[in-house]
Amino acid sequence: MKSLWTLFVGYLCAAMAAALGAEERTPPPRPSSAHAEAFTDAERRAVVEWTLAQPEVKNAVAGRRTRVLRVWSDVSKANGGSRRRAVVLLRDYDAGIAREVAVDLSTGSIDTRELPGIQPNAEEIEEGMSIIRRDPGLAALVADSKLELIGGFHTVSRISDDPCAREICLDFAFMRPNYEGPARYVIVNLSRGRVANRDFRPRPGKGLPRMTKKTSR
Repeated sequence: MKSLWTLFVGYLCAAMAAALGAEERTPPPRPSSAHAEAFTDAERRAVVEWTLAQPEVKNAVAGRRTRVLRVWSDVSKANGGSRRRAVVLLRDYDAGIAREVAVDLSTGSIDTRELPGIQPNAEEIEEGMSIIRRDPGLAALVADSKLELIGGFHTVSRISDDPCAREICLDFAFMRPNYEGPARYVIVNLSRGRVANRDFRPRPGKGLPRMTKKTSR
């Protein structure tokens, strides 16, 4: 059994290593423009690469399916001063949430918070539409030139045993000409990469029904 002194020394060494690692952390790349939200494509890629390489971010997303939704820069005011930040928004499909990772561009310090209900970006909407277009059960609707596939809104089910209560689900509609109304609502589960409901039927004024067909697994 280890002595208390050995345990103390081990703890002290670990604490010192962590402190040195924090002090030696190389700050992230700083944008060339002084204006908030002004990242070039190269700077955006560099910020994302740096952020995803940091231990606290790597540990949070390890083994999970994630996607970068958005990247921007802003100015945070604190303690009477202001600091330029980079903000990386990550979708975690396994946890059914988004994580906002804010990076101080001067020091490299990181703050992370979880955000529910974040709406999809263009890449997620296109992925959802592609899943619909590949689904054999929706082939007739996809082939109908009079119908337009629209939507892609992230909606959270309030029914506890519905996978869409904890996973990332988007709702779409096949719209009739002149926006005369939807011919069909469709739910896509992005966390599972498939259609969850080929004929979703909202009940106006009666609350949102179950989004996933019970026959779907």
